[in-house]
Amino acid sequence: MSALPGIDRGLRIRRLLLLGPGGPFNVDFAEYPEPVAGDAESEGDGAETGRMPAEVWPLSVIAGRTNTGKTSILRFIEYVLGAKDFPSHREVLRQVRSAVLEVHTPDGLFTIERALEANRVHVYPGGYDSIDPLSATSLIVEPTSDPESISQFVLSTVGLQDVDLKEAPTQDESGVDRLSFRDLIWTCLYLNERVGSQQLLHAGNVMKNLKIRQVVDAIFGVHDNERADLARRVKDAAANLEAQRRALEHLTEFVSQQEPKNAEQLAVEARELGFELDQVVDQINELEARERAASNFASEMRAFRATLATRATRSTARVRDRVSQLDRFGSLRAQYADDIRKLTMLVEAENLFDQLSVTVCPACFSNLTEAPYLAGGVCSLCHTDTRPATAKGDDTASGTPTAAAAQVGSVATAAKELRAAKRRYKELDEYWRRLSGELAALREIAEADVAAEADAAARLDAATKDALSPFIAERTELGRRRQAALVQRSQVSQGIKLHTGLEARQTTYVRADKHLGALRKQQRDAKHRPDRDRVISDISARYRFILETIQYPKVNEVGTLPPYIDSNLVPYVRGQHFKEASSGGQVLVTLAWALAIFEVAYETGAAHPGVLMIDTPQKNLGGQADDTEFADIHLVEGIYDHVLQWLDNAGSGAQVIIVDNTPPANADDHIRVRYTRDPNKPPFGLIANEVGYSDEAHDGTPDATVDSSAEPEAAP
Repeated sequence: MSALPGIDRGLRIRRLLLLGPGGPFNVDFAEYPEPVAGDAESEGDGAETGRMPAEVWPLSVIAGRTNTGKTSILRFIEYVLGAKDFPSHREVLRQVRSAVLEVHTPDGLFTIERALEANRVHVYPGGYDSIDPLSATSLIVEPTSDPESISQFVLSTVGLQDVDLKEAPTQDESGVDRLSFRDLIWTCLYLNERVGSQQLLHAGNVMKNLKIRQVVDAIFGVHDNERADLARRVKDAAANLEAQRRALEHLTEFVSQQEPKNAEQLAVEARELGFELDQVVDQINELEARERAASNFASEMRAFRATLATRATRSTARVRDRVSQLDRFGSLRAQYADDIRKLTMLVEAENLFDQLSVTVCPACFSNLTEAPYLAGGVCSLCHTDTRPATAKGDDTASGTPTAAAAQVGSVATAAKELRAAKRRYKELDEYWRRLSGELAALREIAEADVAAEADAAARLDAATKDALSPFIAERTELGRRRQAALVQRSQVSQGIKLHTGLEARQTTYVRADKHLGALRKQQRDAKHRPDRDRVISDISARYRFILETIQYPKVNEVGTLPPYIDSNLVPYVRGQHFKEASSGGQVLVTLAWALAIFEVAYETGAAHPGVLMIDTPQKNLGGQADDTEFADIHLVEGIYDHVLQWLDNAGSGAQVIIVDNTPPANADDHIRVRYTRDPNKPPFGLIANEVGYSDEAHDGTPDATVDSSAEPEAAP
């Protein structure tokens, strides 16, 4: 398939990258040239071989087994472009931190990055592999009506960035709601829950049902009060262009004052400074190599000096340890000496002084022959019974003189403890004196070792001085040049930042000018634009043509009303509302409805982004059909044949992305990736390194064909 021409409206998806701890995980929609037969270097992925890719593949099919992340690809594309939610499967939360999307727009290639759960999006000009952080533009996600939002940025690619839709179209004084990308995506993305269900038109939700009709009308420029709204938009665009012009003039003047050099000169200087820094670094490395070579002769001296340094360190450590030991044992020695003095005083006091001062009878003043004592609690001197009343009948009291005995025992104990203390003090004193006597010798050894190390260092310096002196001046000069280059590069980088900001402002001005021109052209063409009835008629005719082309069963029977779409965009088939069709029939109707709007909009140059994404087009068809007339695989093949034929003709330049479990054979050449869910056959899935769960256990929403008996969920 040939490469796409440059686009003048909408956007095309070039590549999706998921960044995180195990990433990046890449899905590439760019087309690469066919490899040359027999050229080994041309085999494999284009990014690996260095080949320049074309824009995008017109048809990209994402194939593979269920629960491999195929639908997540579409949802991540939607998320980066401004949707509220992203796939929140466990493997995604573990492995992904941000999503990156490369898109082609009328203004060129852009890279859009959005972190998970972030309300800001960063837009870089150019591809992801060559993005410049200095050129990033930060856009918000909410509110979508803000001119600096990603929603309005995407809408600006089709000229719908400031369209207001009435909340009550039949009322002149109705409030208005600013069109957002989230509204427009309903005509670009058809997830599983909308394919083959009444959620195609958001049945049951009056506001969403009304909004999707208004979105289609806005795409074709036939929405309510379109001319008045267009006049208002022209006026707003002219005012915005004037504001952008004044801001550009002020910024240009500021940049010219701050940085007289232009961007090209600064870029040349930056490259030259980069080359100079590289040269200085190379010269410094060479200088260090020469220094090592010139001083290699002193390696033995360095080793000898290192040995002496180690010995000096150990000797000094021994002295320090010995002083610490003497201090500790000296304190203990003083404590023992103090204990000896106390015990000596105690023993001498026992011998010199009688503990009981009564030595004379208080009655006759005669000297007592023995010291008074208590015998069984009775005083031997006055015979007073000192025992309590309850204990006076106790006959077990001893007649031993307890005071005298206690006195004798106390003296003996103190004398024994004094002897033990003197013995321990003597041993400790001898050990302390021995350590103290060795300290002087240890200090001499340490001083000698330190002196030897200092002498070796001096001899090493003297030996290498003559060899290394010539390099000192050279090293100083290289350091000066390196610092000067760094300062100059910092100044140049600041100037480049100023010019980058100016270029971004110029791009904004050019975009505003182009938008105003497009609106004025719309205003001129509005007089000749077909009315809404004509647009609905064209879409209805294409819808009928698609169903007939893919051979929808019994669609051409005699007496059967041809398929059509009514003024409310509700599709009919076989004369009945599409909800009356079987599950397989509803899938075909959904696909024909989506393709009809997409194809007519693209062919007529309407404001459609030019990209269509469809999830599980085989839902309830072929082997999954519950009705035999829709079990024909040729129906699926017919869908692909029609898409391919249209892309090769009237749809040249458009992009279609289809997620399909088992695409038919006629889609094989357009499969961009096929996931296996087999760890032994890569690629396993979108998150390629998450291979640790079984086929039965998965917490994500299935991206495969669902049971036709299940009730479809409402679209998010």
